[in-house]
Amino acid sequence: MYIKNTETAAGAPARNKAKTMAALGIMAAAGTVMMVLGTVISINTLFFTAAAAFLTGIAVVTYGVGYGTVYLFVCGALDFLVNPNKLHVFLYLAMAGYLLLAEGTYRGMKKFPDGRKKEWLHRGIRLALFAALYLPVLIYLSRLFVSEQIRESKWFFPVMLPAGLLAWLVYDLAYSAVKKIFHERFGKLFGAQYNQEG
Repeated sequence: MYIKNTETAAGAPARNKAKTMAALGIMAAAGTVMMVLGTVISINTLFFTAAAAFLTGIAVVTYGVGYGTVYLFVCGALDFLVNPNKLHVFLYLAMAGYLLLAEGTYRGMKKFPDGRKKEWLHRGIRLALFAALYLPVLIYLSRLFVSEQIRESKWFFPVMLPAGLLAWLVYDLAYSAVKKIFHERFGKLFGAQYNQEG
């Protein structure tokens, strides 16, 4: 289920800008730590990168698409500067960019009546977005999370292509769960002004 926030006509939540920037700064610091951990503990690259990417979606839900977009690029820049593996930033941008686009397109569907039809339509959009980002990651960045020996195996791409669908389902469900937990436990702390739909 996707969550919408209460925004002003300008598109930004009605809250103090200084507080918003401070909250985003805390989230960016946490996200950067997780991205570096994903490189240092290579077996958990996808786990930590996904956790960092979740914060981008939460930033969009909590503070709006504009702030979420800035947050994405700030975290990408921090990852590039701090992370010893410079290729990792592209993996982060793909995973976080998916959530930014997913949340952004949902907010662009305001004219659609709420219900299952809207939810299924948006699932189709999210799947298309994931596929568009997953294929380049699989072709060019898979060395970040699998060994070269596995990557060169004949079965790698035939197995990983359909596995991407399962990965999307797990990633999407995990994000929805984390977003809900964040809203329930930390919403007031971060001054969130949103409610759950559906």
